Amino acid sequence: VALRMVPMRSKADSDIMPHMVPTRSRVRKAQEVEQLQAVLGFQIRVQPPRILCVSRRHMRKNKYVDIVGEYHLDLVQGFGGVPVIIPRTTHTLQHLMQYLPMDGLLVAEGNDMSDGTLLKYGCCIPGRLDGEDAQKFASDTEFDLSKDELEFALMKFALAKGCPILGLCRGSQMLNVMRGGTLIGDIESEVGHEIVHLLDGSDPAYDSHRHPICITPGTPLAKWFADDLGSSGELLVNSYHHQGVKELGEGLVGMAWAPDGVLEGFYDPTYDPELGHFVVGLQFHPERMLQDYAGCAEVYKAFGRACWAYQQRQL
Repeated sequence: VALRMVPMRSKADSDIMPHMVPTRSRVRKAQEVEQLQAVLGFQIRVQPPRILCVSRRHMRKNKYVDIVGEYHLDLVQGFGGVPVIIPRTTHTLQHLMQYLPMDGLLVAEGNDMSDGTLLKYGCCIPGRLDGEDAQKFASDTEFDLSKDELEFALMKFALAKGCPILGLCRGSQMLNVMRGGTLIGDIESEVGHEIVHLLDGSDPAYDSHRHPICITPGTPLAKWFADDLGSSGELLVNSYHHQGVKELGEGLVGMAWAPDGVLEGFYDPTYDPELGHFVVGLQFHPERMLQDYAGCAEVYKAFGRACWAYQQRQL
């Protein structure tokens, strides 16, 4: 049997190899971009910011599928960003770095966050429902460990890097606990029934239901909705949550509350989209209220400006 001799690498070769791989990767990408542009018949002169978003698991025809709402995708593409959808499947975590670079992080709807993941990241665990009470919100109280692991890792990374973050609904709650805040485990149990924050998904008014929020003047939310706010400083917003923010995390400032005292919006006061500074949490869903207020699109436009500015700072 003939033996194939494998040449030994010198230390100098080993030192060079790590630098060669990225170079080859960049050359390959440049070549493939040029080839695809020839197929498409147009060219892109500017590299747009990459906005990462983890999908959500959904049952369709007795099979799980991964979804991200198209409203989010349209709004991200509307400001020139590229939405990068990360599958919430079990094996994604070990390949998560392959989805980088990240110029913005969008964390939207999803289930209640799991105890194990909260503990892993040093976050407080809220009170939990059990028995019949838990069944009332079964689609929310069931944990999605894969989604939790991915989004917590990305949010910790984004916070450390100063990458723009827009957290909606569950995303705002995650952002708050990652900054040391706490959560209301169940609004009906801990706050009361004054305001309905979540209807059953089968209710005809599930998407049309609104409740008022009062917005603090001088905040980003007040600026985005400046043309929509009357003298009362109130908006009517949708509501799809049974949990909420209890104590605000470190360095975060509230900017909107429901009449029952539940926080509906907050931000980091270093906010400056033109410099790439954007850390915002909203409990409501502006992407599902685009016909209600012009300010809903302004939320994403400001996020987009921050993502563009952040990307430019990394070049």
